[in-house]
Amino acid sequence: MTAPHADQLIDGYLTRIRDAAGDLPAAARKELLDDMRGHIAEARALEPEETDATILNILDRLGEPGVVVADARERLGIGPAGPYRPGVLEIAGLVFLIFFWPVGMVLVWISRAWSVRDKLIGTLVPLAGFIALLVGVAAPGHSGSCGQIIDEAGQVVRNTCSGGGDVPGIVSVVLPILIFGAPLFGVVYLAIRLSWARRAQVASLRGSPEST
Repeated sequence: MTAPHADQLIDGYLTRIRDAAGDLPAAARKELLDDMRGHIAEARALEPEETDATILNILDRLGEPGVVVADARERLGIGPAGPYRPGVLEIAGLVFLIFFWPVGMVLVWISRAWSVRDKLIGTLVPLAGFIALLVGVAAPGHSGSCGQIIDEAGQVVRNTCSGGGDVPGIVSVVLPILIFGAPLFGVVYLAIRLSWARRAQVASLRGSPEST
């Protein structure tokens, strides 16, 4: 009887090791993966009959990927990677989002402090404000005019006015809200998410076994 899922099981195990060892130097990570492949091949060669259960037992004996990588770090004298600490990059990104959106967007997306969803919300919402500003500037102006209709005797029959404001009334209300509110909302959102992420990192460190 053969192990129909042997390759998937082994690849999944090695992928977990690769992910856990993401902060190791590339050469050390490659050496660790090559060693694990060698151990797996040796163990498979000793099995008289190979099944999926046999493969799982081999992987269990090798140890959990996190433990394997932790042992490798200890041998190499490399400490675990600490949480990302936001700094000048994030502050500059928030400031530029308000005053110069293209630069702020680039800085926000370079940072590792936010998730992809947070970056999308935090950069696209301010963009709506700048688009509203362009719409307001480019809107054609209509000063409007008023006049009088006078009969043959020189008497005023009625007053007439034509034209309107620069933009329709509701647009004139919505545009300022977007222009000033959208960039502010995006920056406040990113700042709140940054604070929450930092608190979660601190809480996870305090709750980890190594910190007790």
